[in-house]
Amino acid sequence: TMRANTIFSILLAFLPSFSFLLAATISTTNALRQDEVSMGTTILAVRYKDGVVVGADTRTSVSGYVSNRYAAKLTFVLDRNVDNFVKVSSAEEEALSTCVICRSGSAADTQHLASVIRTELVSRQLMYRIRGTVTHVAALLRNILVDNDLSASLICAGYDHELGRGVLYTITPGGTVFEEKIWAAGGSGSTYILGHLDASYPKDTGSCGDAGQSLLQTEEEALEFVSDAIGLAMERDGSSGGFIRMYVIDRFGKRFVSMMPNGRNNNGMLNSKERIQSAGVPLRNFAPAAAPIEAVSGLSTGLSL
Repeated sequence: TMRANTIFSILLAFLPSFSFLLAATISTTNALRQDEVSMGTTILAVRYKDGVVVGADTRTSVSGYVSNRYAAKLTFVLDRNVDNFVKVSSAEEEALSTCVICRSGSAADTQHLASVIRTELVSRQLMYRIRGTVTHVAALLRNILVDNDLSASLICAGYDHELGRGVLYTITPGGTVFEEKIWAAGGSGSTYILGHLDASYPKDTGSCGDAGQSLLQTEEEALEFVSDAIGLAMERDGSSGGFIRMYVIDRFGKRFVSMMPNGRNNNGMLNSKERIQSAGVPLRNFAPAAAPIEAVSGLSTGLSL
């Protein structure tokens, strides 16, 4: 009995160290698990009177490791400057939609998904002379996500020439589509700023959306709204970082805007005078390679946005 008590005492003495090593091993194993996919990112879109403004951070991670600090999470699938496969009259040229997919989830899944949508829209334009719209893109995304087990939570936004206004759709991983009247947010960083978005959105700003809610009047107001919110998310969310990439989308097409969150003023807001730099970025420079629509099944999930 005395010997058994001695052995038991020794085991109790080493138990804390053993528990710590076991917990560290389990934690390391989970961190390096290949099938682990994080929704770490911040994507945001807001309507204003003449169109929409979309924005996203630029950090891509593999579990807890930052693999890319300059990732592009805004992929255009409709662009009036590139969609010139079918010759149209000058009057028809005014009626062209511009659509962007704001991607969060698996980088592999969402990149391939955007490529499949782009290929389908180009094929329809070449074969049937059908000009795609933002609503068409949302419907195609829903049909693909319903039938495939993909890690993708998306915002489909742009200017719809048939509706004559900016349009926002949120699309869940299961394929459910919701039209948002004012703004739409996604990714892990969005959970930190939902209250800020509700509180900081101006009240009674003039023209109203379909739901009777006021819309921002100018693109400058929309840019400030998006950049401030994403900057706040980047401060709190460890999976969001880098700089802020934004686009202004209206009936004339798109305009690229970048911003580096480099501090705040005395009121706690991001310094607006130094933050915005604009430059034109043609889609041909970074358009994804074409992919057949049936190749979307069985995608691997590695990098995460």
